[in-house]
Amino acid sequence: KKSYQGTYGIFVGADPKNTEVGLGYAALGQYASTPNYGSRVFVTDMDAAGGGYYLFKLINRELSFTINLRNVPAGMNAAVYLVSMDSLGNLGAESRSGVKNAAGWTRGVGYCDAQCPTDLKFVQNLGWREPGTVMSCCPEMDLFEGNRLSAAMTAHPCTADVQSTCDTSAENCTNPCDTDGADTNLFRRYGPGHAFFELIDTQKPIKVRTQFFANDMGLLARILQTYEQSGRSFSMNITDAGVAEQKRIFGEANKFAAVGGLAQMGTALEKGMVLTLAIWSDAGANMNWLDSCASNATKSGYECANHTNFTGKSDFQEAWNQAPGAWRGPVDYYPDFASSFASRTVRFTYPSIPEWMVEQGPFQCSLGVDSKYDCSTVSYGFAVSDIKVSPLEHAPVKRVSWFGRLLIGVLGIALAIAAAVFVGYRVWCGEKCGKPLLDDSSTDVSDGSSAE
Repeated sequence: KKSYQGTYGIFVGADPKNTEVGLGYAALGQYASTPNYGSRVFVTDMDAAGGGYYLFKLINRELSFTINLRNVPAGMNAAVYLVSMDSLGNLGAESRSGVKNAAGWTRGVGYCDAQCPTDLKFVQNLGWREPGTVMSCCPEMDLFEGNRLSAAMTAHPCTADVQSTCDTSAENCTNPCDTDGADTNLFRRYGPGHAFFELIDTQKPIKVRTQFFANDMGLLARILQTYEQSGRSFSMNITDAGVAEQKRIFGEANKFAAVGGLAQMGTALEKGMVLTLAIWSDAGANMNWLDSCASNATKSGYECANHTNFTGKSDFQEAWNQAPGAWRGPVDYYPDFASSFASRTVRFTYPSIPEWMVEQGPFQCSLGVDSKYDCSTVSYGFAVSDIKVSPLEHAPVKRVSWFGRLLIGVLGIALAIAAAVFVGYRVWCGEKCGKPLLDDSSTDVSDGSSAE
C-alpha cells in the first residue's frame, strides 16, 4: 500500500473493508528522478481460484459507486469505465521471440480499450511487443469520464465483443471499434444551465447509478444513469434511437449503429468486463473533447481557436448555429496543454462557475533550484467508494432461443406486410376512410437524455 501511494499516488481506504480507492494525479517515488503523472488500476477477484480481474456481468443489473471529484480540475479526466480485458491479463502469453507474460493480472497487464492503444509492452495473447505498432482493441463502456466542471457517459462497442489485435507494421489496420462512441453529455446538447456543477454540487461526493436494461429478447436496449446527492438528482440515458437522433443533429456519422449499437455493447457486458479506474491529462487534445470546445473546423466552419473564451448562452448559440455540439463544457478553449493547464494558473470566464473552482493551479510538480521535483503542491486526484452490483427491480429476462427469434422474425415480416397493405389501402381510400395518414400532433421526438 505504501509503495503504491508513494510511487503512483494510489491509496485504499483505512477501514478494514477497503471500500475506498483514491488515485492521485502526481507522485514522486522515493527513488524516482521524475514525477509519475496519472495512474490506472483494475478491480480484481480475490475470491476466484488463482485470482484475476473481476468480470462484471451487468445485463439487467445496476452498477453503483460514490465518487469524489472536488480535486479534479478542468483539463483532467477522472474515469470509471469497463473494458473487455482477459480475466487473467493474458497470463502465460508468449511472444515470437520467446518472452513470456509471467505477470498477467497481478501487475495490471492485458489492457485494451476502444481507442486501440499502441503503447503497451505486453499486448494481449502476443506477449512482449515493442511499443508503437500493435493495436490492442476491445469494447469499452465509459460509466463516468469527467471532472468538477463537466461529465459524460459513453458506450464504445466493437465489431468483436472480445479483445482483438492488429499489427500496424505488417497489416493494413482499421479500428474495429466505435472510437467516438454514443456519448451523453447534457451540456453538449443543452448548453448553459446543464453544466455538471450546475446540476449537482461537485464539492461533495456523488452517487452514480448505471442500469443496463434488456428488451424481451434479452438484448441490451437502454442504459440509464442517475446522479444522486442529498435530495438532488439528474438522469441521462442511451438508446439506439436517441443516439441516431443526436448523431443527426451533430452531423456525425453513426458508427455506433454500424458496429451493432447497444445490442453489440450488451454482448460484451453479458460476457463480463473489467472495472477500471484512471486519472489522466491529455497532452494531445488538452481534454477539450470533454469540457471545452472541440470542432471539425474544415467541416463546420466553426474554429474554436477564434472563440477561446466561453461567456455563456450567446457563445453556445453562435457555435450551435454552425457546429451543434462543439462546446462540450463551459471551460475556456486552450489549444495547447504544455502552455496552459500543465504549467500555469488559469482562470475561467463563464460567470456561473463557483469561485472555489474558477481558478486552478498548474498540473506539473514544481522544479526547485536544486533540480529536484516537489509534488506536494499538486493535490489533484479523486476517490471512488462503495462499488456495488445489484439486480434491477424487475426480474431478469431470459434470452429467447434461436427458434423463438426465428418465430418473432417471421411474425415481424408478416406484420410488416400487413401494415404495407393497410397503408396502401388508406392511400387509395384517402380522406373518405377517416383520419389523414399522419397526425402531426401525435409526433414525439426524444433524444434519450433527461435532466430532473
